[in-house]
Amino acid sequence: MSDFYRIALDVMGGDYGSRITLSGAAMALNAMPELYLFLVGDQAEIEQGLAARGIHGDLLSRAKIVHAPSVVTMDDKATSILKEKKDSSVRIAAECVRKDDAHGMVSMGHTGAAMVASMKVIGTLPGVYRPCLATVLPSFKGVPVVLLDVGANVDCKSEHIAQFALMGAVYAEEVLGVTEPKIGVLSVGEEDGKGSETTRHALDALRHLDVNFGGNAEGRDIWNGKFNVVACDGFVGNVVLKSSEALAEGVFGGLKNSLRSNLLSRLGGLLVRPSIRSFYKKLDYAEYGGAPLLGVRGISIIGHGRSNERAVYNAIRVAARGAKNNVSGRIQERMRHLLQMSQKSETA
Repeated sequence: MSDFYRIALDVMGGDYGSRITLSGAAMALNAMPELYLFLVGDQAEIEQGLAARGIHGDLLSRAKIVHAPSVVTMDDKATSILKEKKDSSVRIAAECVRKDDAHGMVSMGHTGAAMVASMKVIGTLPGVYRPCLATVLPSFKGVPVVLLDVGANVDCKSEHIAQFALMGAVYAEEVLGVTEPKIGVLSVGEEDGKGSETTRHALDALRHLDVNFGGNAEGRDIWNGKFNVVACDGFVGNVVLKSSEALAEGVFGGLKNSLRSNLLSRLGGLLVRPSIRSFYKKLDYAEYGGAPLLGVRGISIIGHGRSNERAVYNAIRVAARGAKNNVSGRIQERMRHLLQMSQKSETA
């Protein structure tokens, strides 16, 4: 298996359970011959699901069922995986990474449990103060924007935000293929003096590093393509993410209703449908797969509970690409370099 990118999939996670995750797994195995999957969950249910989806022969030779008798539900505490549910699918998926059986894990289940499993079971990289949750948003220029943190760390110090920015830059380079990603710190104005004490100190820290730093980013800059990476604390990032999701759903829902309102609108809708579908695809979270938890010893992709099979496929694809490009190792290198620069600055 040394030639494969090995990913542990929490089959039982997500609102729709194994039905969707196994369909996404089948898509990924078909599309990526270099992929090997550990399918973690109830063995009998997985075997039945594999047979129903025609996963056999070569595809089945690149998959292994890892039995996990329990599931973390939305009613469970995130920390339940540490004691009450050590045998849960998300915990055992994380253990596959910790033991180096897998390069990374993917879960569409309980977000908090997946984060706890990633940080406590897989572990944090040396030099990383706090792992952070990133999300990829589309800009109106057609280039993706990495926004982080979006919920893992509500209260942050300036050094945390600076590290988030550096980790986001590595992800943009190695997974999204962005050359020299431009970094910004989310603030209330583009001038250096704007923002809180925390954001101003993060600004100062990043300005002295060997990165493509563009200064403060305003809220509009998330969407206009001015920056490739926008760093903020998890409180602000989560509010931005959730409001953006609601706005996108509302806009497309309203547009759909308008195009169905009368005969003339329906006829016009038929003409513009291909363009609308193309635009919607750019905004669809399913195309980006899930949110990477950056700063842990391996790859951890946490997907939306409502993920469809395409979102599961893309989450697996992103995890495999992260493994291929050694995102975790690159982040560790960047943190080591940051520490060395900090020590030189203190002794100067």
